[in-house]
Amino acid sequence: MKDLFYGIGIFTFLVILFIFIFAPIKNQKRIVLWAFLKILFFISLFFSWRTDNIVLKWILIEVSTLLGAVLISSSGTRKTFQVGWKFLLINSYSLGIAFLGLILLLFASAELQELNFINLKVGLEGGNKFLIESGILLVIFGYSGKLGLVPNHQWVGDTYAESSSQISSLIASFVPVSILLAIRPFFQLEKEINHHWFNTVNVLIFMGGLTILFAIFILQIREDIRRITAKIALFHTGLLPVCLWFGEDDDFFYFLLASTVLLKLILFLAMGILRLDSGTRFIPEMLKKISISKKSYYVYLISVFVAFVFPLSPIFVLDLELIRRISISENFLFLLFPILSVFFFFICLKKILPIIQIPNRDFLDTSHRILTIRTVTFYFVFFVSILLSLYGGHFFLRDFL
Repeated sequence: MKDLFYGIGIFTFLVILFIFIFAPIKNQKRIVLWAFLKILFFISLFFSWRTDNIVLKWILIEVSTLLGAVLISSSGTRKTFQVGWKFLLINSYSLGIAFLGLILLLFASAELQELNFINLKVGLEGGNKFLIESGILLVIFGYSGKLGLVPNHQWVGDTYAESSSQISSLIASFVPVSILLAIRPFFQLEKEINHHWFNTVNVLIFMGGLTILFAIFILQIREDIRRITAKIALFHTGLLPVCLWFGEDDDFFYFLLASTVLLKLILFLAMGILRLDSGTRFIPEMLKKISISKKSYYVYLISVFVAFVFPLSPIFVLDLELIRRISISENFLFLLFPILSVFFFFICLKKILPIIQIPNRDFLDTSHRILTIRTVTFYFVFFVSILLSLYGGHFFLRDFL
């Protein structure tokens, strides 16, 4: 599954780069420069996936933060510049907390030959328990800010909603999975050494629950497809700590990462198509249009179904496997999370279904080529997601199918 995740990650980045180069928006300038920075952004995070060095992993994630802030500002507007600074400041502050936690853990550990987690775990045996637990708390809480969980979620909505759809998909696809990879070993160590009900693991799950409730509450007052898409992404981020709790084995964990990467690409690619075709991001303004292309609307509708209830979606397979694991563990309170997913889906549906009333037309001549390329690309990615779900369904649910 690890190689599958790496393959899906590379595929997703190539799709984002392809759209950026061959189907750019009209005011997109200096394509070569921004494409180069996107490549650097992906490389920094990809190498953070591959390295076992906990300090180097932190450095690579911090490098991606700086590059991400620059990319967010690439539109050149005052708004995106402000959002870029917000992204940089909040994420760097959070990562600073995580680094302080790493320092505490290294201080509590015996001398290490290599700065990887396996050696750190051995070095922490017999160490000061208070320092170890404090270090883990700071590492997980700091990284959770970069993950975008409440209360450190303030950068998520603006970043996903105000930057271009390619930048949004780039950050939403690769940042959460990179942070999850960084958090995972500390999360598992906390579960092993701290069995008190009030521990960092339970706090992280509680933050995930608050993130989900916040996304549901805010979604009800949004009439902006960019913000709606951002809240869908935030909702799925809130589910990650729960999946991390039940995903101790590598197969489930790396399938979760692969599914998350592909889902975010589908969501933001579809959102970009609908926004570009309609000429607006606000649903009330869309409803005043004489016509829009139903092709762009159905693309977005499909993406919402894929995010929650489509049976051939990798997210649907994850939900089924998660429910199975919850049932086995008899932690039935966690069933609330899949139920909230269905509730969130119906709120989304209520928001976007009125768009279907708008009369149909073909893509406008001014954007026909760009939208055609993006739509064909979307269906290709959608097909890949079906293949991923079939593989995951066979792997996890073969005993029940």
